[in-house]
Amino acid sequence: MSSIGKSFENLGSPTLPALRDLALQVAEMAGRLSGGVPGPRPDAAAEDARSVAARLIQQCSHRVVRVQTSYADGPREFNDPLLDRLHTQLLARGGEVRMLITSTLLRDEETLARLTELSTAGARIRVSPCGLPTAVVTDGLVGLLASDRNAPLTVISGPEAVQVISLLHDAVWAQSTDLAPAHRSWTADECSVRVLQAISQGYTDERAARELGLSVRTYRRHVAALLAQLDAGSRFQAGVRAAQLGLIDAAA
Repeated sequence: MSSIGKSFENLGSPTLPALRDLALQVAEMAGRLSGGVPGPRPDAAAEDARSVAARLIQQCSHRVVRVQTSYADGPREFNDPLLDRLHTQLLARGGEVRMLITSTLLRDEETLARLTELSTAGARIRVSPCGLPTAVVTDGLVGLLASDRNAPLTVISGPEAVQVISLLHDAVWAQSTDLAPAHRSWTADECSVRVLQAISQGYTDERAARELGLSVRTYRRHVAALLAQLDAGSRFQAGVRAAQLGLIDAAA
C-alpha cells in the first residue's frame, strides 16, 4: 500500500489539517503521474481524459454511474469544459453527481448560477471547509486529477490511488455544508451580514443589539430568520455554516 493509503488508514476520525495534508499529497501524486506524459504531445493527458469522460457518459445507458468531484478554489477550474459536459450529460442520463467546492467559488456570480443549475438538475453539492485539488472519481475504478491549478487532467486508473481520492472525498464531504438551503433563500442585505457576524463572534443578544442599533426583540427576530435560512439548529451552527458558505468573512 502507498504511503498515502497508510496515512489515511491511520487517521481514524480525520481533522481538517490532516485532510489538507492528504490533499497536498494527492496533488503531488498527480504531478508525478502527469510528469510521465511524453513531451511531444502536451495534450495527450487531455485526450485520455476526454476518452474517459466519453466512456462514462456512454455507460449511463446501461448502468448508474456515480461520480465524486472536487474543485480547486478558482472559477477557471470550475469552468473546465470537459468536466462541465461530463456532469451535464451524466445528470441528463440519470447519473449521480456529488460535488465539493470551496466558498471562494460562491463569490463569482456566473459560477454560483451554474452551481444552482446543476443542483436543480440533481447534483448534490456541498461547500468544503478544506480545499482539495480538482478531481473526479467514478465508482472507485478510474479518476481524473489535476496536479496543480490550471493543469490538465491526468487519468488515474490504479485502484489504490483512486480509492484514496474517493475516501478523502468522503471524509471532507462528511464535514461540509450543503449548498442549496442557504443560497436558495439567502438575501445578502447589510443587516443580515452584520447579524451573522455577531452570531459568529458569540455576542450576547444585548451586546449585539446595542452594537447593531436594534432592540433585543428585533435582533432575536433576525436571528430566528437566519437560522431558518441556513437550516441551522443552533447559533453556533449558523455561524459555522455562514463562514463555510462564504456569506461572512470567517476571519472577522
